[in-house]
Amino acid sequence: MMKIMTTVGLVSMMLTGCATTKNVISKVHGNDTPLEQVLKLHPELRNELATVELRQYFNRAEAPTVAEVKVTQTGLMDDSIAAERFIYSFKLNDGKWQQVNKKTEYKCVRGKNTKSFQTALCP
Repeated sequence: MMKIMTTVGLVSMMLTGCATTKNVISKVHGNDTPLEQVLKLHPELRNELATVELRQYFNRAEAPTVAEVKVTQTGLMDDSIAAERFIYSFKLNDGKWQQVNKKTEYKCVRGKNTKSFQTALCP
């Protein structure tokens, strides 16, 4: 009898956790999440042969208001660029994610700075 009560308790706790997760996801994911907006801006990412890394960050897990999406491409056809990174900043306004900033950075193969990303074009 104790095993049954313990099992029922654990299952009910797991279901409550699932409901909480669904609530968080519904608050983060609207019609156009920041990541979905970036993918719409870069349809070529689906077909390019370069290696692509996508990262989406939020300022908090529950009820986020600020987001950032980083798109990093390596293995580009341009032999002067080791990697190219786009950083998109978003704010949640009236329940919709709006892009507020975009920054492009390059990691160069040659030149003074070959270790980190920079905003200047590669030589």
